[in-house]
Amino acid sequence: MMEFIKKYLIILKIFSLTFLLTNCSSTSPNKDISQLSDIEIYSKGLVALKKGSFNRASLEFDDVFLNHPFSSLASKSEIMSAYSLYKNNEVTKAITKLSSYIEMNPKGEMTEYAHYLLAMCYYAQVSSENRDPGASIKSLNFFKLIRTKYPNTKYAKDAKLKIQFLKNTLAKNELNIGKFYLRKGAPASSIKRFKFILQNYQNTSVIPETLFRLSEAFLLIGLKEEGIKSTAVLNYNFPNNYWTKLSKNLFKNRSELNHKEDAELSIINYLKDFFN
Repeated sequence: MMEFIKKYLIILKIFSLTFLLTNCSSTSPNKDISQLSDIEIYSKGLVALKKGSFNRASLEFDDVFLNHPFSSLASKSEIMSAYSLYKNNEVTKAITKLSSYIEMNPKGEMTEYAHYLLAMCYYAQVSSENRDPGASIKSLNFFKLIRTKYPNTKYAKDAKLKIQFLKNTLAKNELNIGKFYLRKGAPASSIKRFKFILQNYQNTSVIPETLFRLSEAFLLIGLKEEGIKSTAVLNYNFPNNYWTKLSKNLFKNRSELNHKEDAELSIINYLKDFFN
């Protein structure tokens, strides 16, 4: 975003530096805003943004749009206002502004960045894995949209990293809920959570523990065969993992696992069969 700001600072310097130096009094606070040009107001917004006065910057950029709605800077000012709100931790207002911009400018010059900033607004609300996952889900969906709609952009590269982080966060949240059900003696409910993780977050860091907890849950409801299969998948895919080693203690007779060659041979189809 700073590169974006620098770019327009350079443009403004080229076209308006002389004007601003010789007419500095025209941008005084006492001058009616309606008497200022779009470039003057936009410049004031950039100065405020650079100083970290994000609330002031947002108001200045809004003034560009309000007083010069047909200016070439009006559209950029909407995005800059949303960015200022985002930097000021007013993400709800930023989301409203960005959503409106995207709706009115589905193929606009700044729409690509508007989608990215919208995803970042939700991403900024992602905190603890134990909190409401709503923001994580919305952020994930917008980053996925960026990867699909703008695959060759710098935003898509960053979105890829954010997607993996968000998937891990959501998977951990599901795992924690599943473990909560286990502690409360409701293994059937925990199995639903663990299945959901295996279906939707297959490449996340919680998969080994999920398979271990799934085996626990199956054993608690007497489905020993399913517990053995789940442990076999864990052993096959993560042979040196902590949860794999711990899984050996789930079964009194270890030979049950050693003789379950068929389970390992059918691992490729295991998940497909598991969810049918």
